[in-house]
Amino acid sequence: MIVGNRLGHGARRGGFTLVELLVVVAVVGILIALLLPAVQAARKSARRTQCLNNLHEIGVGMALFTNVDGHFPWTYHAGNTESWIVTMAPYVENTDQVRLCPEDPLGLQRVVANVAGIRGTSYVINEYVAYATSDGYSCLNINFMKSTNTLPVLFEGADYGRTVEDDHVHTSTWYAPLDIAQGTVIDTMIAEINPTQHATCANYLYADGHAETVSYDTFLSWVQADIAAGTNFARPQK
Repeated sequence: MIVGNRLGHGARRGGFTLVELLVVVAVVGILIALLLPAVQAARKSARRTQCLNNLHEIGVGMALFTNVDGHFPWTYHAGNTESWIVTMAPYVENTDQVRLCPEDPLGLQRVVANVAGIRGTSYVINEYVAYATSDGYSCLNINFMKSTNTLPVLFEGADYGRTVEDDHVHTSTWYAPLDIAQGTVIDTMIAEINPTQHATCANYLYADGHAETVSYDTFLSWVQADIAAGTNFARPQK
């Protein structure tokens, strides 16, 4: 009797060939390449949501703060070494956490006091509500303010171009005649705030305590409308 060879022509050997392994590696690489942007987008979305939650929490604290006598927290220009977020500490828990946007590359540096004892924050307060401006349009008391639901009081500060302890934004100087004439209004703004902190948008806190995400296109439409009408979307209505 002739016994057939177990490894005859119709049989396959165990394991993978080099070509098969290369195909598997290529497929895995393609899958990773397809999934990585989705993972990164999910992480960015989570950081944007955390930032928005920070502003929601600050908004609740600010509502409690203004309920005392109507005044908003002041900046360190008020003559002390406390930023607006520090003065709100009795009304906001974990101020060192909520004061920082997770996208802020200088976040950890902002919570370290400088030589004057000032510590910064990722969120800068609108100077119109924080101290008397020279143009006479400031409104430091919410009880004398109209349209609180449309007035931004906190912006996401610029990552660079401002010192780490800066806690406010000079909204009264945004539409200087020279900047309008030279077309540099946006340049002046983004030296202090970051309307694209979250890629195509940023988070804002309004005087009535609500926070929302605003796209860069919407922000640009505000600026263009202001330039055309001679207004300032960050200026309180009294």
